[in-house]
Amino acid sequence: MSDKRLDIGDDEIRVIAPNGNQSPRNDRKRKSMRYVYAAIAIIAAAAAAAIILPAVFRPGNANEAEPEDVSMVPENETGAVLRGDSEAKAININSDGDIDNMTADNGRYASRRDTTVNGTRLIILTPHGAIPTLKVGNSVIADTTVILAAQAADIRRDNGEIAGTYVLKGELLSKGEAKAGFCSIVNGEINIGVADATPMLEQVLMSDGYFFRQYPLVAGGQLIENKPLGKARRRALAEIDGTMSVVTSADGLTFHDFSQALIDAGVRNAIYLVGARSTAFYNNQDGRRHFIGPVEENAPENINYIVWR
Repeated sequence: MSDKRLDIGDDEIRVIAPNGNQSPRNDRKRKSMRYVYAAIAIIAAAAAAAIILPAVFRPGNANEAEPEDVSMVPENETGAVLRGDSEAKAININSDGDIDNMTADNGRYASRRDTTVNGTRLIILTPHGAIPTLKVGNSVIADTTVILAAQAADIRRDNGEIAGTYVLKGELLSKGEAKAGFCSIVNGEINIGVADATPMLEQVLMSDGYFFRQYPLVAGGQLIENKPLGKARRRALAEIDGTMSVVTSADGLTFHDFSQALIDAGVRNAIYLVGARSTAFYNNQDGRRHFIGPVEENAPENINYIVWR
């Protein structure tokens, strides 16, 4: 409190004691007013605490996706009713986040390899005997013919459309070159690369193929830098020993560290897939379906996947 008699701060209450010349009636009146001021101060303090405390102690999420990583996935791995898709159906997921009622399909399955390179933990999923395509909509979760799937292109926050050029079975669903990395699928063959313009797009349109754009991560064994600097779980479509795999980081990484980890793991070329808390799953050789990331209950209309059947 200030030493000056007439100075008082916004957070101070001054109580002035009555002097001996005041009447009992005035004394009682001053005491009554003193209680009123005290009550007002208590109410004001309580109101301020009600506003400030929730903001200070609101729980956060260390794995929150950065703006470019549009996953929009709730924290729920115990079950899902798929909505927003005409083919959606209810499914039951056990406590381990897996589906038990899948069966092995003509030798088509995905293998999983967990590895650590220079302290970075990676999960590598590789399809066997399956053909890649793209799929829009969340009915893919309940599709028993799919043995490996991961969210592919980002979804724009402003209008819910797919970010960048996207071709589904020869049909151009969206246009744009927001990201230089691309994936094309023609006659079941995947090509990934880095180019603002590529003849692969024309080939895809003419051959009922598939195409989407994402961040480039590795090209010819060389690291490619990207602007986003935050940390999140990362996922990539990567070429390892001539085979395409889906690689997920087990921990939050920057784009730079993830790209370096891919190179250290032997990746020759790689583009990004939707990371953070997005959905990916695979069927192992026994036909059991495993999920990496939670299943989205209220999927946006344009959620999309690269899938192997």
